[in-house]
Amino acid sequence: MKNIAKIFCLGILFSLYGCGFGEWDVTLYQQKIIGSPKVIYEFSAWGGLDSHKYGFVLMDSTEIFKVNSAQKLPISYLSEIPNKNQIKSIGLKKAVNNDSITLNIVNSENIKNSGIDIKVDYYEGYSGYSDATCLLNEYQFETFKETNDRISFYGLEQNFGNNLKGKSDISFQKGNIKLITDKNGKLFRVEIRELFKNNATKYKYKRGTNEMTEKIMNSPVICIRTYYLIPKTETNESEFSDFGIYKRVW
Repeated sequence: MKNIAKIFCLGILFSLYGCGFGEWDVTLYQQKIIGSPKVIYEFSAWGGLDSHKYGFVLMDSTEIFKVNSAQKLPISYLSEIPNKNQIKSIGLKKAVNNDSITLNIVNSENIKNSGIDIKVDYYEGYSGYSDATCLLNEYQFETFKETNDRISFYGLEQNFGNNLKGKSDISFQKGNIKLITDKNGKLFRVEIRELFKNNATKYKYKRGTNEMTEKIMNSPVICIRTYYLIPKTETNESEFSDFGIYKRVW
């Protein structure tokens, strides 16, 4: 009977820990909003029993971020650089059927959060194989140039991935760009998420093998491409602005 009671108590403790009452190991990035004390946080938090919470949160920069009270935004991607009045975004839902997704908006939602209007357009994301190559690509760059809404990288050299093959420079829309640095601000890499929303060739394979069973041409695909851009020379995060870019909160 005592053993059963001990197991029951341990079960309660583990449950509470996993639900957020224990300590969290949090990685936090923030993107400032022009003309507003609000910021967008991108967070990833690990707790007891491998509990994992992650996502985006809009809150005042003077408030302390807490995992358990964080109100996650239902967004996957920022359509534009946020401003003090509105945030335009995209939410990707898991497709019910990968073969029947479209490039059209499934539904839209308008949310009021911290005094800012948030518009979310929802799409079904494609999770199968295709030549849209929504995988990780890594390149090195020599220099970069930033404008109000874009960042351009020059002198590209391929490490792996073919999305930028043959290109010596590339420009990305700001809003979904994150700087990975050390505590002194030294840049290790720039992480960029790019939305692919177009027709592509889809491939189906026999389960557990590399045997292709079907090839579907010119079919709708919506997914996120990820790029790692590594500086060839020493670069500091202070060389980048605070707007449209996520920087680490230490």
